[in-house]
Amino acid sequence: MLIGDLVTNNARRIPDSTALVFEDQRPSWRRLDERSNRVANALIKLGIRPGDRVTYIVANSIELVELYFGIAKTGAISAGILPRSVGREIDYIVNDLAAKVLVVGPEAAPVVGEIQGQLRSVEAIVSIGSDAFLPYEKLLAQASAEAPNVPIDSDDVFAVKYTTGTTGFPKGCMRTHRGYLTNVLVYLAKVPHLATDIAGIGMPLSAGLGIHMLTTHVTAGIPTVLRPKFDVADLLDTIARERVSISFALLSLFDQFVEHPALADADLTSLRILTGTSATGDSRPGMLRIKANPTFKGGFANSYGSTETGGYVTYMTPSETDTALLSAAKPDRMSSLGTEAPMFRVSAVDEDMREVPVGEFGEMVVRGPSITKGYWNRPDDTAKAFRDGWLVTGDLIRKDKDGFIWLSGRKRDMIKTGGVNVYPAEIEAVLGEHPKIDQIAVIGMPDKRWGEKVVACVVSRSGCTEAEVMDLATNNLAGFKKPKNVLFFESLPSNEVGKIVKKDLPALVAERLAQTGE
Repeated sequence: MLIGDLVTNNARRIPDSTALVFEDQRPSWRRLDERSNRVANALIKLGIRPGDRVTYIVANSIELVELYFGIAKTGAISAGILPRSVGREIDYIVNDLAAKVLVVGPEAAPVVGEIQGQLRSVEAIVSIGSDAFLPYEKLLAQASAEAPNVPIDSDDVFAVKYTTGTTGFPKGCMRTHRGYLTNVLVYLAKVPHLATDIAGIGMPLSAGLGIHMLTTHVTAGIPTVLRPKFDVADLLDTIARERVSISFALLSLFDQFVEHPALADADLTSLRILTGTSATGDSRPGMLRIKANPTFKGGFANSYGSTETGGYVTYMTPSETDTALLSAAKPDRMSSLGTEAPMFRVSAVDEDMREVPVGEFGEMVVRGPSITKGYWNRPDDTAKAFRDGWLVTGDLIRKDKDGFIWLSGRKRDMIKTGGVNVYPAEIEAVLGEHPKIDQIAVIGMPDKRWGEKVVACVVSRSGCTEAEVMDLATNNLAGFKKPKNVLFFESLPSNEVGKIVKKDLPALVAERLAQTGE
């Protein structure tokens, strides 16, 4: 079971079927297989051997997909870097991996040219769409289209995916062929794909979530319509034009999707499943907006995973989502992570690794076949991440009697105020229901009286007031959970995939509180 085999198998089974759609390009599985073989053979000519590292900084494109599968066919280890990364970030990842080859798209060529001398391990830089370095197309033209004869074990590492770096320099999680593909197969068991499906991806493949969905679609043998970036108007047009039946959007992108004025009149007749819509927030209002479109007859599938878990480890299937949407039960399962996936164990434990009683908060620990083999070049961090064979995530969760799981934030984000533990995610879920609140993040700040106090950071484009936020808190939260300060911002710091970077908030909050003398 190897990543490169996915394209080869489809080229054998359905050679002339469309594999990808990108702008005016529609390569078949046969062409994608041949092109990825050329990538592999070109890299081998450049000296790449099994276990060597190849990094790439390439925006969504056919070439990026060719690279992903081509590198896997060499037995080398790939690492994607987000195209908007700055020189310091590129320098860090390339040197951390001691990469031998770096492939860059036109958007990254200038910054790579500036730092080229710092990339100590790099023996060759390949450029797509320009002659800035070794031209990609020239290398492929000189390479064989036959499959390379390279011995690869399914338990070999095929990729290193770096964490998003919200807590400092990112760490590289090692993924094996077998582990990653097992996670994909579990996904397909929970969210079945049909032979007639057409998938759509608008988020960056290099972000990790995008490449996971692409790998899933390739495993299922269905075409993927790839867009250059996430744009709601473009996505709605693409769904209608290409008859997309499966699409994906993490919560921050889902919010943009459901708030777009064109949604109400969009043609969604082809859309069978919208996946990944919510892991940590209440997506009920957004889902109901989609359902209000008379052309939408599909369903929703939610899931949760992380870079360390190598993919998804909990699911809420379309039927479970439909049931939850109609239910008035509390706690609302629409704000849950669903239940643990087959082949995985997800438990809530105390400091001594003992499972906590149903309904109580505990730290999430996970076991399963796709869990990272460890952090690249970080044995101490790897040792800290595992305990008694479990991946210790640092997330706080609670489970109900039926196994549904609620995420209550990061353990390090827990606020201890007046000797009581407060979980930001609980407060964010309540205050996030306010129709005038677009984004919210809750953090703890030092307080002389309470040790820490609860501070709510809010983005509102509809003129929400502090009094409105506090009224909602008063009616729905215990006194010690209510924010002591509600601060409004034009935007909150976020990373490439739309996650709020909480580590950057305390400095912003401290500056704002200093201005008001609080």
